[in-house]
Amino acid sequence: MSEKREDIYRAAVAEFQERGFHATSMDGISARAGASKRTVYKHFESKENLFRELMRRHWARFVEVYDVRYDPSRDIRDQLREFGREEGRLLTSPEVMATTRLVMSEVLRSPELVEQNEEKTNYRAGIEAMLRAASADGKLQVADAEQAAEEFISLIKGKAFWPVVFGAPVLSQDDMSALIESSVEMIMARYGV
Repeated sequence: MSEKREDIYRAAVAEFQERGFHATSMDGISARAGASKRTVYKHFESKENLFRELMRRHWARFVEVYDVRYDPSRDIRDQLREFGREEGRLLTSPEVMATTRLVMSEVLRSPELVEQNEEKTNYRAGIEAMLRAASADGKLQVADAEQAAEEFISLIKGKAFWPVVFGAPVLSQDDMSALIESSVEMIMARYGV
């Protein structure tokens, strides 16, 4: 990816975060990037395409965290904690959560921003596979891996994601650690052997 394209992208992110999608202009992006409008349009055909790129990169960070594998040589509690810590790292990042708020508010306001480029990614697939494999290995008793994955993720997001999206402060590292430990213990109480 070219350095100029990245400069334009970073400028667009800053403009979107300061002004929101609708108040951001390609003029503002080009001025902030130190590039002509022609150059901006050469790299990104529209403001909508820039915002879609922001969404794609943002959600890709979460997809990466959810790409976990079961390791039969390790304690399942430790694997669940590790997953929780990785997700918690994103959810305690003020930058990540500010971008999440921006994306969520703009998507609610303008659903067409995602309709053309909507990803059909199953974000839970990795954690589902991990829980299924741990169950097959006798470390858990999980009849429905999809439900168990949703429960585990919801335990964390219920306190560390959704409240922040709606304006609550980002959890501290200590609060996140306690939330992860509590969530792991709840899953083990429900599905442990």
